[in-house]
Amino acid sequence: MSTTSYKRAYSLPFTFDDVLKLIKTFSIEDKLRLEKELEKETLVYRVQKLSERIKTNDLTMDDVVAEVTEYRKKRDAK
Repeated sequence: MSTTSYKRAYSLPFTFDDVLKLIKTFSIEDKLRLEKELEKETLVYRVQKLSERIKTNDLTMDDVVAEVTEYRKKRDAK
């Protein structure tokens, strides 16, 4: 996969709109490369956000064993 060189002059500081305009000029291959890089850059953030949304499981192994035992007693009583 070859990378195209983009020769455009932009003044600093870049605004988000400037970057977006530049990205829109990229080839699809370069956009896909950029997407992969952004995924790598934001991985930790996305994992933290997902972790915040997941409820913690407070069950212990003793709780599970007690539930299974109770279920089996009820099942076997039938």
